[in-house]
Amino acid sequence: MKKSRQLAAIMFTDIEGYTTLMQQNEEKAVQTRDKHRQIFNSITKKHNGRILQYYGDGTLSIFDSAIEAVNCAIEMQLDFRKSPAIPVRIGIHIGDIIFSEEEIIGDGVNVASRIESLAVPGSIFISDKVYDEIKNQDSISTSMLKTFRLKNVENPIKVYAISNVGLIVPKPEDIKGKTEVDPISVQGKKGQPKSIQKIVIPAISILILTAVLIFIYLKFGPNSGTSSEMLEKSIAVLAFENMSGDPDQEYFSDGISEEILNSLVKVSGLKVAGRTSAFSFKGKNEDIRTIGEELDVKMVLEGSVRKAGNQVRITAQLINVEDGFHIWSETYNRKMEDIFVVQDEIAAEIVEKLKLHVQEKSNSESGTQIPEAYELFLKGSYFFKKGYETRIKAMEYFQKAVELDTDYAEAHSYIGETYLHFAGLEILSTADAYSKARTAVQKAISIDELNPRAHKVLAYIHLFYDWDWEAAISEYNKAIQYGLAEQNEFITYYYIFVNKDYDHAIYISKQILETDPLHTESHWQLGLCYYFAGRFEEAIVSFDNAIELDPNYSEAHHWKGITLGYLGKFEEALRSIEKANAIWQNQGPASFDLLMIKILMGHKDEVLQAFDPEAYTEPLNAAMLYIYLDMPDEAIYWLEKGYRERSLMMITLKHFWIWDPIRDDPRFIEIYNRMNFQE
Repeated sequence: MKKSRQLAAIMFTDIEGYTTLMQQNEEKAVQTRDKHRQIFNSITKKHNGRILQYYGDGTLSIFDSAIEAVNCAIEMQLDFRKSPAIPVRIGIHIGDIIFSEEEIIGDGVNVASRIESLAVPGSIFISDKVYDEIKNQDSISTSMLKTFRLKNVENPIKVYAISNVGLIVPKPEDIKGKTEVDPISVQGKKGQPKSIQKIVIPAISILILTAVLIFIYLKFGPNSGTSSEMLEKSIAVLAFENMSGDPDQEYFSDGISEEILNSLVKVSGLKVAGRTSAFSFKGKNEDIRTIGEELDVKMVLEGSVRKAGNQVRITAQLINVEDGFHIWSETYNRKMEDIFVVQDEIAAEIVEKLKLHVQEKSNSESGTQIPEAYELFLKGSYFFKKGYETRIKAMEYFQKAVELDTDYAEAHSYIGETYLHFAGLEILSTADAYSKARTAVQKAISIDELNPRAHKVLAYIHLFYDWDWEAAISEYNKAIQYGLAEQNEFITYYYIFVNKDYDHAIYISKQILETDPLHTESHWQLGLCYYFAGRFEEAIVSFDNAIELDPNYSEAHHWKGITLGYLGKFEEALRSIEKANAIWQNQGPASFDLLMIKILMGHKDEVLQAFDPEAYTEPLNAAMLYIYLDMPDEAIYWLEKGYRERSLMMITLKHFWIWDPIRDDPRFIEIYNRMNFQE
């Protein structure tokens, strides 16, 4: 019988829980399997893959290129995750495969199968051999999991997860026990009793370990500096101290710190704590060890900035959290026009000390060489990050910056993002705000196609205004690929409103919090995920966490009040909404929320007397109130108005339970169909 051998990238897929589903609902199980195969067939062929075998709910395929295999898996998994999602696991390995008419065998097949069995639904696991082939691909992100000893596989294998947006990346501890592993076998002397081997081997290991530890101490102990190889590659950039003696210069020291942080985020293999959490220690004089523990990092970069006229002095020091020793420190005396070079120098020094690799992508085109424009931009960024209430002031500085330098791409991208907030704050109409935002970010991209913030803003425009679901996720992936410094709520909105994948939205929100645990807005965002999933008690906990970090965070009080109303805790709900109203100075949507709570309390007649739908900028607020007043005709009228005005809340039509009372109304269905939701 003729057999052939081939070196290939080998992919296994299977549907988790298929056997159980078959027992419970055979028809649904067959439909799920057929959809799985349809997606698998079309995308495998698109990426030049060869399908070797179907087995029940699983598949085996090969590719000539590891890059093609991984790109195929990413596209495939994103399709599987669309509602209704199919819980598919994917594993990929490179190795020899031997096949004939009767069988398909080879170590590579066994390894790929074992790796796939480790995976969780929505994930793609790859071996270290595959990682070596794809690690320099900017469009593919990875996360190291751990080294496994797989059954019937001689050597331990490092396993990685593909971590592109939309894919599940489990914690290493969550995949323990997913497959059997062989104990590590050590060959003893022939005829030696196993009991002696059990004693001798650990004893030898301890002696070796002791020798290694002594060597490490002598070579890298407190008297000889700190080796970068001994440190986990994780860092927090603290807000640099303003030493200028002028509180109004705070924006400058904050801005320098943030620019360095943004540079470090682009470094492959370096975990960087989120800005909000790192900056929360500003002015608190906390012990470095405490900061490292709270932010879960091994290194801290701290420093100071002194600005006097055209002269700037920046001091930076990189500190090992564990022992407080300085890994590196430097002082830079520069003129303002050289400030841009200093930031790059500091980031480059850190990369050099830690022996890390900088990804081959640069956002240098996004900046400016005009110091005055840069100062205006830093002021704008300072007020932008202070909160919603200071966004108007931020816009003034961004616009002044682009007046001085019309090719300042990063300032244009911030102008675009600020306009998005103007729509949410009802400072401008949705149409006006989103039109201005689009113009601003298109200008930014025309200057620098790789500007990540501009692509992020475009993703929001496609999602909330254009209702172009594929373009939205495509732009967001570009933002991540080009080095977006901060994760944000876009992807959770996408999974809540477009895919109805609440569990994944919650999972992503928790991942964001791991990087930035003291970020008020991230706790609020997690609360929103729980709210839309109908998990009200958990939503309250997240809103309370946000309020604990910032007692004046209006959105947390606002949404906590709404959630308490659905739990029937009306007095508490009213207090929370009134608190939000006070923070907004009666300019926010709290009056609408108060009416909603009164309806839930049973005071419909009172609300009907007081309700003036024309008073609301957001038509869907009126539509929702009319639903609760049992007035479907009026609700449909305001829903239609929302469609015409491109209301930001129109994307809630697909899955938000508040629309259920009119979901079967033909008029609702007609509006819904115009939205071109993916089914």
